[in-house]
Amino acid sequence: MTRSRALTHTFAALSISLLLLPGWVGAPEATGVPTLPSGFVLRDQPSGQAAFDLTDFAYLPDGSVLSTGKSGKVAWVPVTGQARTLATLPVHAGGDLGLVGLAVAPDFATSRQIYLARSFDTSGGAFTMRVARWTVTGTDVPTGLANERVLVDLPGFYDVHGVTGLVAAADGTLWISIGDAADFTRMDPGALRSLDLDQLYGKILHVTPDGAGVPGNPYYSVSAPDSNRSKVFSSGYRSPFRFSLDPRLGLPVVGDVGWNTWEEVDVVKPGANHAWPCWEGNAPTPGYSGLAGCAGVVNTPPITAYHHGSGADEGNSVTAGIVYSGSSYPDEYRGAFFFGDYVTQKIWTMTYDSQGRLVQPPQRPPKFTGVGGPVKFAAAANGDIVYADIHTGNLRRLSYPGTNAEPVAVATSSTDPSTRTVTFDGTGSYDFDGDPLTYQWDFGDGTSQAGVRVSHAYGTGVTRATARLTVTDRLGASDGTDVVVVPGNHSPELVLTDPGSRTFAVGEPVVVGAVATDAEDGVLPVGWTTLIRHCPEEATCHAHPGPPGSGPVLTTPFTDHQDSRVEITASVTDSAGVTSSRTYVAMPREHRLTLTSNVPAALGIPAEGGVGTAMVTEGATFEVVAEEIAADGASTFANWSDGRTSRTVTITVPAHDLTMAANYLTPIDKRYRDEPALRQRLGAPTGPEVTDGTVRYRPYTNGRLYWSTETGVKEIEGQILAKYLGLGGHRKFGPPATDETATPDGTGRFNHFPDWPGTLRSSIYWTPSTGAHPVYGRIRVKWEALGWETGPLGYPTTDETSTPDGAGRFNHFSKNASIYYTVQTDAHAIWGRIRVRWEALGWETGPLGYPTTDETSTPDGAGRFNHFTKAGSVYWTPSTDSHAIYGAIRQRWAALGWERSYLRYPTTDEFTILIGRQNSFQGGYVTWNRSTGQVIDRRW
Repeated sequence: MTRSRALTHTFAALSISLLLLPGWVGAPEATGVPTLPSGFVLRDQPSGQAAFDLTDFAYLPDGSVLSTGKSGKVAWVPVTGQARTLATLPVHAGGDLGLVGLAVAPDFATSRQIYLARSFDTSGGAFTMRVARWTVTGTDVPTGLANERVLVDLPGFYDVHGVTGLVAAADGTLWISIGDAADFTRMDPGALRSLDLDQLYGKILHVTPDGAGVPGNPYYSVSAPDSNRSKVFSSGYRSPFRFSLDPRLGLPVVGDVGWNTWEEVDVVKPGANHAWPCWEGNAPTPGYSGLAGCAGVVNTPPITAYHHGSGADEGNSVTAGIVYSGSSYPDEYRGAFFFGDYVTQKIWTMTYDSQGRLVQPPQRPPKFTGVGGPVKFAAAANGDIVYADIHTGNLRRLSYPGTNAEPVAVATSSTDPSTRTVTFDGTGSYDFDGDPLTYQWDFGDGTSQAGVRVSHAYGTGVTRATARLTVTDRLGASDGTDVVVVPGNHSPELVLTDPGSRTFAVGEPVVVGAVATDAEDGVLPVGWTTLIRHCPEEATCHAHPGPPGSGPVLTTPFTDHQDSRVEITASVTDSAGVTSSRTYVAMPREHRLTLTSNVPAALGIPAEGGVGTAMVTEGATFEVVAEEIAADGASTFANWSDGRTSRTVTITVPAHDLTMAANYLTPIDKRYRDEPALRQRLGAPTGPEVTDGTVRYRPYTNGRLYWSTETGVKEIEGQILAKYLGLGGHRKFGPPATDETATPDGTGRFNHFPDWPGTLRSSIYWTPSTGAHPVYGRIRVKWEALGWETGPLGYPTTDETSTPDGAGRFNHFSKNASIYYTVQTDAHAIWGRIRVRWEALGWETGPLGYPTTDETSTPDGAGRFNHFTKAGSVYWTPSTDSHAIYGAIRQRWAALGWERSYLRYPTTDEFTILIGRQNSFQGGYVTWNRSTGQVIDRRW
């Protein structure tokens, strides 16, 4: 029996098959101490899910966490405090199914929307695999789920390889990975669904928030955006377990769980076919590759693959990860792609370039081992790699503490002298790395308490105390600050007058006022401090002070630092030395900047960490950059959508969302631009350039230009184009390998095509008298060997056609000639009077069968012949014409030495006589006796 992969394959692999045991509770102890590169540490935090139930997690904008459990639980884990269950959804949890996928909408702060992937039982023992959008109820604190909106519903067939990953992109679209839903215990032809573009199984999908296909998908149809084909981005996956979007290319990087031999990671380009079940890794799949549905299927190679097993370099269930985008790890990990194997508890890293080509291969052996079972990777606020460990049910954060920034403690207090109670508030504290904090108060009288906001009643013996707040981040870094309190003294009252919840553009004045009074001292003077906190996409925060001030009003221009907020603090101190302060946070007025291109290319906003889309502050000025060469390795940068031709340009963010398109000159457009004669021949473009898998084309008034990496840009037009499209176009023949070209005799025209699955190398030839017809495969090889149209056959007059018995295929040609092919005989040509005789006898259905030789000259040079599969032949000479000979009579003639015998050449076909059958020859005759089976040859 074939072994299962991916939690059976994913959440129920044989190595932890106890997941499948009903009623199993508790988690085994960790399997040893993790081995990590020097300087790295692992820190655990709760996920709200049990061991062997945690499947996915995602951070919310406030740093809290949502998580999903295989058994159907959706949990919320606040930055501090206990996890709580938001919902328990009904699930079909067999094998690696259940509640397995989660993504948070990029506008969650306002929409409160998330996406979930689960399987659930339906009537009659069936089950459905679903992707749906939900609304998280509650305001500041999530309380539940509501308003399910179904995006994808698929029937399940086996308890494996369902919906395997969700990614909510910054542009609001959703990416979905789905397995083949096939039986893993045997060779299941149902796995061929992965190759069918009209089925969603075994695919990466790219859809809108409502589930329609995204314009720009390789098979998108404007007239049918909800069709399955319109939703498909790439195909040919077994169990594409987890994926992420490369932050520069915007392309998926997928881990596909293998069957028997290989685990692979794919950098996925539009229309790519990664060829499961016909291929696994870089090799044809034993058993599957022999299926008819795998004939000619071409594999898109993975960027890397590793072998199944328990060896140092091996594993059994790949989990795709993310590109490290932080700055705290050592240089060798900057921009590296992290991925793992949950069964063998390993993590590898690798790097690739802007073309998706491997630059630094995965370490052999991996440097991160014994790390638990990673089943989902994400990034902490500062970019640290965080993964869901299914073995323990914890989230595990991979940190490099040597570069961890210490937090900053900020404390305020207010006093009620009548009760001698002081209320302490630490909410102004912050961490430059964006880490959540814990708060510990020492009240200065021998007592202490934890919490961000606490109250403490001092005894009558305490007239003055210095309390201390200590804040600590998840990596153990801490900071403290002192607060002087006088329990019998009123704290100063400080009232802010501020602009409220409005936001600001760069340079816009922020005006904040304050009035300070004190019960004992009256009106107090106000001092001001400003702090600019810079948090690029909430990833790597740092802060620095702005200009101070004094007086009842402070006016300051909003900062020109991208992704920054201005914290304006008013402070007063009374005669007892007690300080009060209030802070107004001026937030940026942000708009989404999105970089796009007409072909996939690496585009980046350096100030935002090189990503291709980000929320940026109105009025901010910074650079955007486009790579010179697009991801196809051929298209070159031309200009931006505003006309500027420099790859690096400076922009100022307007008062609205902005999309900047990088226009790349594709090989098709470059050739059309550079060749005036070609432009005149083809006419004007009649549509945009279309991408379909590895092939691109653009239509013009009189023809098309096609491009692929292998063939370059080639032109096709007229009747040849009409025939080409009528028979399936590039999907059948591949892109043209030549322009339309005149034949040497000036009569015809042709296009050649490359080796292509199902047709091999092919051509379409046209003349005014024959029309356009394709010749391909072994028939074409034979025609070429015989001299193309200048040989004995002439031009094709038919397409390649199946014979009536279904065993063979043929083309007819203009010089009364044909080439016939069967698997057993290969391709052979027959023409002239020999072909006339074979036709008269019923072609291949007659007594001769299929030709097994080309027309061949006899040794004496006087005649010509073809042999056939039914032990028959047709011989021709100028004096005898062509005649067929077969069966026992042919055996006798052959035994006598063929035409070299006294009989010489046949002068008749085999004909009926009184006693049986006879052939006449130039030198005699041969008879066959029907009653006795005796064969006799005689001279005339």
